[in-house]
Amino acid sequence: MTVPATEVSVHEVHLREALALARRSLEAGSSPVGAMLVDQSGQVIARGRNRTGEAQTAERVGDASVAHAEMDVFFQAGKLEDPQSLTLYSSLEPCLMCGGASALLEVGRIVWATGDPWGGAGRLLAWSDHPAMQETEIIACPLPELETEGASLFAPEAKRAFPEKGWALWREKYPVETEGV
Repeated sequence: MTVPATEVSVHEVHLREALALARRSLEAGSSPVGAMLVDQSGQVIARGRNRTGEAQTAERVGDASVAHAEMDVFFQAGKLEDPQSLTLYSSLEPCLMCGGASALLEVGRIVWATGDPWGGAGRLLAWSDHPAMQETEIIACPLPELETEGASLFAPEAKRAFPEKGWALWREKYPVETEGV
């Protein structure tokens, strides 16, 4: 899918912030994934980051397998008004859980910086073919330089967390970004 230039610049702003959130997550001891929920006027509804390696607090889900960046965003946002008008930005392609939550919440668009050849939901299903995702616009990796940045950031986590088959898929998709990891 070719993304119009005007949209690319809007996506760039939000994807850069998602990547910054991913770096903050890594600094806090969690997997480097960041996400944001944005309304149609460009206002950020919620910012989130992976918190699987952090303690749970009264304000944040943490220290749990479900403490992914996208879930952090959805818990913060609460009940969504007009979810079809919202865009979920993520530094990494959402997994089945986060993609499924996006579908159940009826989020209108999902944009990610970096594909995840092992853990991303697209490995197991075609996003647009899933019945719950029929009304969701999917924009994968619209900016090559941000895809590279995200892949370099997540590669050490992919090597650590994924089985050899998953790491092999990462090395195949992102040979430069995984070199030396």
